[in-house]
Amino acid sequence: MMDCCLVLYHPYRPLLQYIHEWNNKETILPTAWNVVNDSYRTDICLLYAPHQIALACLHMACVITQRDYKQWFAELNIDLDKILEITRHILNLYELWKNFDEKKEIPALLAKMPKPKCQTSR
Repeated sequence: MMDCCLVLYHPYRPLLQYIHEWNNKETILPTAWNVVNDSYRTDICLLYAPHQIALACLHMACVITQRDYKQWFAELNIDLDKILEITRHILNLYELWKNFDEKKEIPALLAKMPKPKCQTSR
């Protein structure tokens, strides 16, 4: 048996620290928070640093709420390619959700699953 411990740092604290100095944070923060929650349905939290995930979610929230913070993002000393890569991962998740047809996909998946073997009681 393996005995291990996984420590995972969440992007919520960096998100709050970044948005602290912003105007209109009442509209951007809930959207960014929801994007962070959605990002947990991917492996992003295992691949990228929490501050990068927070920035990507802020970027997406700015686009969704149509706020212009390009100057603020430009002043950051970060790798914007990583932020855009994280954004693409989350957008791929949303695209998958949009195209997923539950009535068509689930029966095919259930047919592939192994059936439990029933034991008769004596």
